Amino acid sequence: MACAVGCETVVVSRPPGPPPHAPARGYHKKYVYHYYPDLEVYWSVDLHSYAVFERGHWVAVRYRPAILTEAHRYIVLEVDEREPWRHHSVYKEKYPPGQARFRGGRKGRGQR
Repeated sequence: MACAVGCETVVVSRPPGPPPHAPARGYHKKYVYHYYPDLEVYWSVDLHSYAVFERGHWVAVRYRPAILTEAHRYIVLEVDEREPWRHHSVYKEKYPPGQARFRGGRKGRGQR
């Protein structure tokens, strides 16, 4: 279908890295998460959702868990995997409760 009078061209910028149709050749997207070691909860900065452990498995939720408050501290994780909770035992050992650096209110204002 042809464009009528007054049409505009919109250029959408792409994130860094190769175009979708090209092989990555060593480039790996980093996923950013806030990990709350005291609660064992993950916040996806990109997806704006939480991952919580409920009834024996990890669940993605859009709402802020009731146990999470502005006072809780978190670790910023920049990882190659989209689901870091699959290796939760590694993060739990590396970042034991009480070791987080940032308070919930200082960073990640997009949290709900």
